[in-house]
Amino acid sequence: MRPCRRCGHPTRVDRMVQGYGRNCAALLGLTGATVDTGHLGPDLLDLLELEPEDCCDGWDRPADSDLTGGRRRPGPATPPDR
Repeated sequence: MRPCRRCGHPTRVDRMVQGYGRNCAALLGLTGATVDTGHLGPDLLDLLELEPEDCCDGWDRPADSDLTGGRRRPGPATPPDR
C-alpha cells in the first residue's frame, strides 16, 4: 500500500495509475473510458457468423510450396566435416 500522490489515501500499488489512486486518476483524466459512438449496423463480431470457416491451403507457407524452386534460406555457416 502506498499513498496516492493527490489525496494521500493508501492504495494498492497494482491499482495505482502513475502514482495516483484509481479515483484520483479518473478525476485527472489519466484513465481511458469507452465512448458510445452511436454506430449503426454490424460490427466485426457480427460478421464472424457470416464468414465461412477458414482452412489452411498453404498459400502463406512458402517453405512448403514448390514456388521456392528447392532453394533454402541461407543459414549460419557450418564448419566443414573432418
